[in-house]
Amino acid sequence: MLAALTVVLLLPTIYLPLLGTLTLFIWPVPITVLGVRHGLKSSILAMVTAALIASILSHPLTVASLVIWLGFLGIALGFCFREKWPPVRTLGVGILTVLASTLLLFLLTLLVFGVNPLAEGQTMLAEAGSQALEFYRGLGIPAEQLEQMEKYYLQMVEMFRYLLPATLLLGSSFTTFINFSVARLVLGKLGEDVPGLPPFSTWQFPRNLLLGYLVGILFVMGGNYYGHNLLLEIGLNIQVIFNLVLALAGLSVVHYLLGRYRLPRTLIILASVIIILNPIFLQLVTFLGIVDIAFNLRKL
Repeated sequence: MLAALTVVLLLPTIYLPLLGTLTLFIWPVPITVLGVRHGLKSSILAMVTAALIASILSHPLTVASLVIWLGFLGIALGFCFREKWPPVRTLGVGILTVLASTLLLFLLTLLVFGVNPLAEGQTMLAEAGSQALEFYRGLGIPAEQLEQMEKYYLQMVEMFRYLLPATLLLGSSFTTFINFSVARLVLGKLGEDVPGLPPFSTWQFPRNLLLGYLVGILFVMGGNYYGHNLLLEIGLNIQVIFNLVLALAGLSVVHYLLGRYRLPRTLIILASVIIILNPIFLQLVTFLGIVDIAFNLRKL
């Protein structure tokens, strides 16, 4: 039954653009549930069964790509939940699993089909930028503005290559967290006791994160000073990752402070969205995260 449910979630991922966006990240959840309740062997057999059935109903290569990318995540989370591992350790295993699966899929695509996914991604971004420029040109936008927009799109294409490691890590973290949360919710409804993360307002990060953030800054400065692209690329990736973590730390402080005034949860979430969408607020929250990590403002 759970293998069949996996197929039901896989098919919209392939055929339905809007609904598929939702099912793309949660279709391995039945495999996780099966792993918790019946063990590792059952979850592996169910994943293989679901892949075979879905291959009959869709293109086998598309199904294989999805199974390689996220199928192992469902198995890994099921194993970790069954063994009662701590949430942070479970998330770490999940992130590493998605990273390894993504790299495996990249290598298979390159070796078997001779297609470089990185080059394809850059090409797609460049084509999207060209189409956008043509659209704006048709609206009669002045040539000076179009030239600035073209430079911006070219920078985006270049940054896509530079920031690929950070993008893969952050994407793997997001995917793992979504599956972790949904699987834990489903397992809770089924009566399984699965440990979760503490409330977001009490999240704390180790002080050595500040050292990593400083290393990123030094790499960027060294790359700019010596004209060394590799140093610059490494520094930019480190900065992107640590900026996000520090922003999370600051946002946790904001949740803690707003929670002390007993504001409705809806207003707290709305405030968080406004902060995330506003670059100035986001920078302030990132600085707040640095201060909290250094001095433990909440005295937790």
